[in-house]
Amino acid sequence: MEHIKIGILNLMQNKLETMANFKIALGDEVELKFYYSATRYVDRNLDEHITENMQPLDLNEIKDLDGFIITGSPVEKLDFPQVSYFDEINELLDLLDQINIPQLYVCWGAMAALNRLYNIDKKILPHKAFGIFQNQILKNSLLLENISDNFPAPHARYAEMNHEQIINNPELKVEAISENGLLTLIESNKKNQTFIFSHLEYQKDGLDKEYHRELNSPKIKHPLPALNYYSSLDHKPMFSWRQTQRNFYQNWLQTVSSHKLTTC
Repeated sequence: MEHIKIGILNLMQNKLETMANFKIALGDEVELKFYYSATRYVDRNLDEHITENMQPLDLNEIKDLDGFIITGSPVEKLDFPQVSYFDEINELLDLLDQINIPQLYVCWGAMAALNRLYNIDKKILPHKAFGIFQNQILKNSLLLENISDNFPAPHARYAEMNHEQIINNPELKVEAISENGLLTLIESNKKNQTFIFSHLEYQKDGLDKEYHRELNSPKIKHPLPALNYYSSLDHKPMFSWRQTQRNFYQNWLQTVSSHKLTTC
């Protein structure tokens, strides 16, 4: 594979774990550059392990990258303008849309991008979608090569985007949905933009850690454990999406490599 350099804006609360997740999911053959929000942490101190491995977002560096990922963020319940780094995200989205390098938007990152770039509305779900769900492939995609229909993938979110608006937008195509009717994968028909609502980057214990963070949070009442995740034999997490993770991220990296070759 062509040497490629991927930028990742890490908006997750557990930044070091998220960084490790993407390093595993994307493999050792690519160069990764991790960023955190520059505006979110103007007056706040970050763990030195974060500042040693990540840097504040610098839009001037984006043009030197071959692809870009915006992660999820635990802010789905907020209206977009209520998010403290809302303006910074929009500037980044506008720039990525303009230069059109391959973009991968994950969970809340996908929500923010669909809203900004395609005016798709967000809605809060009646309850959190949390667990391992089967996902139906609706349309063929290079990103889903070597991935079987009804593939398992972790979902963990409190919000969803407006399905009708997406279906009626000729620039977007829904390629996979979960067994409970939630969005899994969307691509743009014209741009190098992918929107994934599953946390395929999570490693085996990711949902378990998220559940225990919520158990210890005074802001979340009565959190429930992830569905279809714990073994009925020993009640430990099962890594049923491991191969799907590997294939999906390798497929996406191949699109980045192919795009680089066509633009050199």
